[in-house]
Amino acid sequence: MLKLGSSARRFKVATSVLSAMLAMAAPVAVSRAQEAATPAPALAPVETPAPAGELQAPEKPSFNRAIRAALIRAAGETSRANPQTRARRQALDAWYASRGDAPVWLEKGEWTPNARAAFERLQRAPEDGLDLSAWRVYALERGPEASLALADVALSEAVAAYAFQASGGRLDPARISRLIGAHPTVVGPAQALDETSQAPDADRALRAFNPDQPGYLALREKLAQRRAGLAPTALLASTEPPRRASDASGARRGGNGALESDLLVNMEFWRWQPREPGADRLVVNIPEFEARLYRADAEILTTRVIVGKPDKATPLFSNRLEYLIVNPSWNVPQSIIKNEMMNKLGSLRRMGYDVDYVDGRLHVRQPPGERNALGRIKFIFPNDYAVYLHDTPTRGLFAASSRAFSHGCVRVDQPFSLAVALLRPERGWSEERLKKMLGKNERRVSLPEPLPIHLVYFTVRADESGQLQRFEDIYGYAGKARQLLGLGG
Repeated sequence: MLKLGSSARRFKVATSVLSAMLAMAAPVAVSRAQEAATPAPALAPVETPAPAGELQAPEKPSFNRAIRAALIRAAGETSRANPQTRARRQALDAWYASRGDAPVWLEKGEWTPNARAAFERLQRAPEDGLDLSAWRVYALERGPEASLALADVALSEAVAAYAFQASGGRLDPARISRLIGAHPTVVGPAQALDETSQAPDADRALRAFNPDQPGYLALREKLAQRRAGLAPTALLASTEPPRRASDASGARRGGNGALESDLLVNMEFWRWQPREPGADRLVVNIPEFEARLYRADAEILTTRVIVGKPDKATPLFSNRLEYLIVNPSWNVPQSIIKNEMMNKLGSLRRMGYDVDYVDGRLHVRQPPGERNALGRIKFIFPNDYAVYLHDTPTRGLFAASSRAFSHGCVRVDQPFSLAVALLRPERGWSEERLKKMLGKNERRVSLPEPLPIHLVYFTVRADESGQLQRFEDIYGYAGKARQLLGLGG
């Protein structure tokens, strides 16, 4: 890979197509996508003279016409590109047109400081797990207008591709599972180019399209260590992880080679998360079987949880926790009625369930009580998946190392401790006060303010000491993401 030098130094570009096209021109920056291009059209389309008496628009400067020719060349490749690339090139074309096809990265034939800063960040894209091999820019150099125009467009394409991948466009969560409700805000070419070309520091502007949460940055640092050749023990927890023996066995089984792909996959998962998750928040990491409550970004409570079975996976999404219900009743979902209760309706009535037909449809409800499947408290964050957090009378299951037992909702090991922390002790809430509310009637208690809640899926995370822990890929999401990212099975 070539590095920048003084303006007097010259770099060569490893491309035969551009050499043939430009013949006598000096080599400049190009992308691999352009190396495979079809023969370029004429440098400027034929213009029809305006009718006599009409004013003609001033002719574009020759450099701008060369930029337009470079864009026309890129459009010729679009028919062979994937939909994402086609859309990005069309947006790029429109963005250049909006500025009269003026060059972005060149002034008076010289590369701007932002061009050089962007170039350096593009070379370091692998540090953030990005793959710009199809948009590789090899060098920045002087040359004739035609070659510099191609270089300007190539650099813009690479910047747009970087921002697209860094902001979460590389992998659509819906391709992994319909139960992943994450919707990353993907950065388009216009925003990427506006913010990068006009920034005081283009390197910093480009890097800012990546997540900046501590969890992501910790994985990024571990990726750098891994590529520096550190042994697996320098990256992974050296002692038996406290929560699941399978973490350590997974590290032994996968070794450091598998670790790099795990890091890359989980860095991609971070791109699906809100960039501002909330300083106060509740995070449920499904593969870890744990929930963590944060206040002012500090972890104040951790509790074990039970999550959905692999065939009844807990959905992944972000929402706001609004209230809790003490003494909840359980309105049994139709799927459970159909698949698990149709042959035992009589016994359900003897157990105190309400079994009724409403408009020809069977409804089953379990009233509040000690035996209620939701326990004594449920935590509500209204959502399209009809899931929530709740207590459970089946306490023994929390002793299991792998806790994927539910129908999709999340069961909480310490529901009263969590409830008090959510309602805030400084506002007079305590477990004793909550338990005085226990009875046969539902009691709704609103939180002081809605709290962000994030149901996430990380199979690798850095703990408080900076060591990595790995967790079982219980739903196979990491494995599928690994394949879609081209990292192997």
